[in-house]
Amino acid sequence: MRHVLKIVAGFVLLSTIVSCSKEDIGVQTVLKGHVSDNIRGINIEGYKIVLIKSWVGCKNFICGLNHEEVATAYTDKNGEYSITFNYKLKGKEDERYTLLEQYYGTPYYPEYSKQIEISPGKTNTVDINAWKPVELRLTVAVLNNVNPPLMIRNEIDDSNTAFLNTENIYEENITKTYSLRTKPNTDIRIVFWYYTGDNPFLTLHQKTFSYRTTLDDINTLSYTIDCSTF
Repeated sequence: MRHVLKIVAGFVLLSTIVSCSKEDIGVQTVLKGHVSDNIRGINIEGYKIVLIKSWVGCKNFICGLNHEEVATAYTDKNGEYSITFNYKLKGKEDERYTLLEQYYGTPYYPEYSKQIEISPGKTNTVDINAWKPVELRLTVAVLNNVNPPLMIRNEIDDSNTAFLNTENIYEENITKTYSLRTKPNTDIRIVFWYYTGDNPFLTLHQKTFSYRTTLDDINTLSYTIDCSTF
């Protein structure tokens, strides 16, 4: 009887050890996908993919997003990447796996095929449209800029946010060339704007031009902007 009890106890202990071991290691999970410049119709080789675990942490009454790198991969000549890792979270609601952006518009601007949600024990697919911005080269004759700065930005036609970078002009009268980055082969808006008045009662003055960008590395345009007219 004692011999049987020893065998049962040993089996239970072994099962516990195996169970704990699996829990410590996590669940094998795959993240894969394809990276291409869909506007130009090319696959992107050597695109860096960094998988991270992120969570919200607080210290000295200040909270922020923390992360640790899990794995890094680069796309092959066909634009394909694959990462196999052990999925293990601590169970906090704010802890998750995601991708850490590497390029911020230089030289690529990424658009993801879907929201990044990585499920444990599965093969998860995240494709990326990583297009390369082109230069929007603007020669601008500025007149009567008496409420500086006059600012310049460009927006994708279906967006209301500033895109990639802006320029500020402080001179009252000047002719100068400014450079913005923008999306190729796309309808955009080129926006000139400034404010009058004092905070919090500011009045927006804005002038907008529509333009269709090309695939050329440089798109050149000229404008005369008289701030007294808008």
